[in-house]
Amino acid sequence: MLSALFANGTICIAKFGAWLVTPSPSMLAEAIHSLADTCNQVLLFIGLRQSQNVPTKEHPWGYGNARYLWNLISATGIFFIGFGFTTYHGFNSLFNLRPYDNTENLLLPICILLFSFVLEAWVLFLAFKDVKKKKGKKSFVEYIKKGDDPTTVAVLLEDGIAVLGVSLALTGIWLSKILQTNLPDAITSIFIGCLLGVLAYTLIRSNARILMGASANPEVEENIKNYLASYNGIDKVVTFKTEILGPARLRLAAEIEFHGEVLINREQIVKDAEKIRSGEEDPIPILMDTSERMVRTLGKVINELEAELKNKFPQLDIIELEVN
Repeated sequence: MLSALFANGTICIAKFGAWLVTPSPSMLAEAIHSLADTCNQVLLFIGLRQSQNVPTKEHPWGYGNARYLWNLISATGIFFIGFGFTTYHGFNSLFNLRPYDNTENLLLPICILLFSFVLEAWVLFLAFKDVKKKKGKKSFVEYIKKGDDPTTVAVLLEDGIAVLGVSLALTGIWLSKILQTNLPDAITSIFIGCLLGVLAYTLIRSNARILMGASANPEVEENIKNYLASYNGIDKVVTFKTEILGPARLRLAAEIEFHGEVLINREQIVKDAEKIRSGEEDPIPILMDTSERMVRTLGKVINELEAELKNKFPQLDIIELEVN
């Protein structure tokens, strides 16, 4: 992420410098694009750091959702600044087309765009490797739609759209030079703005989904549920719910029914029955001791089950088991 932040910050300064020299709509669109990406990277970094804070009394479950909140704020900023302003400026340039100045020096903006393309492509390659490692068996589309780490997805999509945006800006400037009109330049700036709109929508959707309490991947849910159903002593899984708390962090809430025999120490029950039959002791304290043993046994069984669940599924961070 820091490499992406450094790259976007450097590119942003260079693009705004080129736009001041050559007032190209697509160059301004790309400068705003890089500005939005840079601000986005800062917000993602803040969210990532805050999400790593340890639980407190005020936040007993930790700060895992902080990254999704900051991602959502970042995506909203991309929508209004990146998509809104860039598209507005593109249409304004289109409807108020300025005469093409054949004396403009295009060498600087083209060199900066080529430099940006190389740098953005390098960062995209790093983001692609990171997502490929984290997505597991999921396809890229599935990971983008239903993954538990929109921060990684944000970096990948931003860098991918950045490479495409630079290509569009180069195309617009080159066509404007060939055709001696600023029309292609204005049109490409609108396309760049629309790309930022798509990026913002995708990020808003993926982060809002988790903030609203998205469940785990169906395959993961099925594996956990099957493990519970086959666990020695469990008769039935009555209810089963999961919630994503953060990357590789899940909350599990389940209501289960136990076989009665797991809560009973048959040998001790036989001894208690003999005492009651003999009439030597008051039966009430004996029955009270039997009930207390069942409660302690139930607590022990649940603790063992939770420990085995966490060992089998390390992503389970919070386990809430209720006996039906």
